[in-house]
Amino acid sequence: MHPLRKLLPLILVVTLVLPASGAVVGQNDQEVKAAADPILDRLLAGLQENDYQAYSQDFDDTLKEAVSEKKFQQVRTQIMNKLGKLQSRTFLGSLKQNNMSVVLYRATFERSENDVLIKMVVSKRKDRILVTGLWFQ
Repeated sequence: MHPLRKLLPLILVVTLVLPASGAVVGQNDQEVKAAADPILDRLLAGLQENDYQAYSQDFDDTLKEAVSEKKFQQVRTQIMNKLGKLQSRTFLGSLKQNNMSVVLYRATFERSENDVLIKMVVSKRKDRILVTGLWFQ
């Protein structure tokens, strides 16, 4: 069994139904990438540096409740033990679904021969872009 399969139950964060006030981020892949890249960079830096505040600073309230600091510590330990440090990430594209933007990245980690798909769901709420769902697959 691929080692990442064991991580999925801990890593998988269910995307929650958003209120009608959410909106897609950007009109094309370039605009989505420009908005999503800094968010993912902060999130991944928080993961690498064991900094829950940095990891979750762009989460919406519902996702913050679902991914507590304790849950973050569990997931981080599993990721670091199985995958190691992030080596690279590449933007693959985006999808528009239900007033959300689904942003896809390919990531490589030091201890994995396989690529990892990072799926980050973001939504524009008032003047902020917030993460509403996150998967490492």
